[in-house]
Amino acid sequence: NLLPNLNVEELVRAMLVKTNDMHMVIYLSALIRSVIALHDLVNNKIKYNMEAGEDEGGKKAESAGKEKKSEESDKKKVDEGEEKKEEDAK
Repeated sequence: NLLPNLNVEELVRAMLVKTNDMHMVIYLSALIRSVIALHDLVNNKIKYNMEAGEDEGGKKAESAGKEKKSEESDKKKVDEGEEKKEEDAK
């Protein structure tokens, strides 16, 4: 019998850890890929609505631009708050 003994506790545990790590990497990469795709889809829809609004008189484009500006200011506020928390933690 020239086959290796695979019933060793350490070997079994090492194989389980390695396969779990590989599955986690696959799951995270799929998750990140889907988030990026959704982000691109939303950006594309905003761009399309702005272009369509310009053709219809610009009213929709102005409202979409205001929404985008408010989102950017909200994001800026959140970023500033996080920086302040990090400084307080130091």
